[in-house]
Parts: sequence; C-alpha cells; structure tokens
Amino acid sequence: MQETSGYDPNYVMGRSTAETDRLKRQSQLYDASTWQLLREAGLSPGMKVLDIGSGAGNVSFIAASLVGESGAVVGVDSNPAIVAEAASTARSLGLSQVSFRVGDITAIELERDFDAVVGRLVLIYVRDPAALVRQLLEHVKPGGIVAFQDLDWGEGPIANPPSPLLSQAWGQVREMFRRAGLNNRMGLALRGVFVAAGLAEPRMSLFAPVGGGADFDGYDYMASGMRSNQPHILKLGVATEAELALDSFAERLRAEVVAANGVFALPTFVGAWSRKPPR
Repeated sequence: MQETSGYDPNYVMGRSTAETDRLKRQSQLYDASTWQLLREAGLSPGMKVLDIGSGAGNVSFIAASLVGESGAVVGVDSNPAIVAEAASTARSLGLSQVSFRVGDITAIELERDFDAVVGRLVLIYVRDPAALVRQLLEHVKPGGIVAFQDLDWGEGPIANPPSPLLSQAWGQVREMFRRAGLNNRMGLALRGVFVAAGLAEPRMSLFAPVGGGADFDGYDYMASGMRSNQPHILKLGVATEAELALDSFAERLRAEVVAANGVFALPTFVGAWSRKPPR
C-alpha cells in the first residue's frame, strides 16, 4: 500500500477490557443487520474477504458464515490484545478459514486477490475515508464487493416519549465527536464516500435496535458506550465525571423509560455496498 493521510489512529472509544465487553454486547444487538448487509452484498461460499478494523472478530465471523469452509477471511486491527482475543475465539469456534493480523491498515502488506473488503464502524475514525477506500480497492479483484456499515449519530435519539437522560447523554457524545473532529453522520455519508472513491452508487440500508421495558439490553449497551467514551468526554471538556455518573447510568435510564412506559432506539447503523469496477 502507498502512504495515505486518510487514517486516524486515535480511536475515541479506547482500548480496554470495558471496550472489548462493549463490542461483544454490540455484536448481540447489531450482528443480524451486518449479516443481512453482507449477504445482500453478495458474499458467498469460496470467497476471500478482507475485514478492516476487525476488533473482536464479530464481522469476520459473520463473513465466515457466508463464505464457508471453502472461503477465507482475513481480519486486520491495530490492537494486538484484541487481535489475540479474536484469534482465540476463532479457534474455539473451529473457524480455521478465519485469520487475524496486527497492523495499520494503511501500511500492512496485504494480498491483492480479495473478493471483498468489509468493515463495521471503521470509516467514522478516518480523516479521509474516500482515500482509504480507494487504497483498499487495490487489494480487491475487479468486480469485487465493497461493503461498510457505519454509525449515524443524529441530532437526537428516537424515543417515545422523549427521555431527558437519553437526550442528555446523546448530546454529550455528539459534542465529543464534534470536538474530536469526527463525522457523527458517517453512516449517511457512506454514499458520498463510495462515489468519491470511484464506486458505483451503493445500495444502502438502515438499522437500529428498539426496545423498552425492564429487560431491554439497550440500557446496559448505552452505559457501556458512555463508559468507553468517558475518557475523551472528560479530556475534551464536554462533561465532568460527576455529571456523567456512569455507575448508575443504566439503572437511571431503565427507571426513566420504564416509568414512562416508553421505548427508544439505540444508535443507527447504516450499511452500504457496491462493487469495484471491472477492468
């Protein structure tokens, strides 16, 4: 790969055990939508897939379920600890067709015979996502698949009735993204990224888990996300630790929503896929 200024290594969610746990919780809530995106994009048995920013390996495992034992999935992430955990999980699941590599996606040596490149919640952390996608296309065969799923953190949460605590937390994270120089609307920006990278108009979809009641997993997921974001929220001066009060956040949000007999949507993921132009 050639050098590019498109990659931002400052992952605002942090690199911690708490963040790894958040990623696992996220998997339970969002993996079905990622599977649907990759299936519609055309991942099929025998394909070789590159998963960038592979994290704990959830997207790689979804891809493996679609390409089967005759296919191959290569995940790349810059965090050695989470790569080791992903590799251990792959072994425990018997997924011999899945491998993981540690490295900066803009610098690591990779083959140029992939049938697809995929990623979830990656481009939001990139200063020039179109440049990175163009670079990744060098490793994809002509006609190969490009599929990404990213966050669209809008102006406010979807909730009925409105949740004051959720709205407050939502605003704090949105302001953190703004001060960090990240595009909190990257999900809906995927269309422009794909076109700027020289791809055809992508097919796109939108997904957000919705729930209420005492047993909804969304309360703990929002709390885990706030906990992973807390260091940057504090560093950027968005809120104080006392204002966040994360030790009680999940229970306070649960009590507020249950008392109002309400429902709310978790952050929206937008998926987009297209194909590399043929020769």
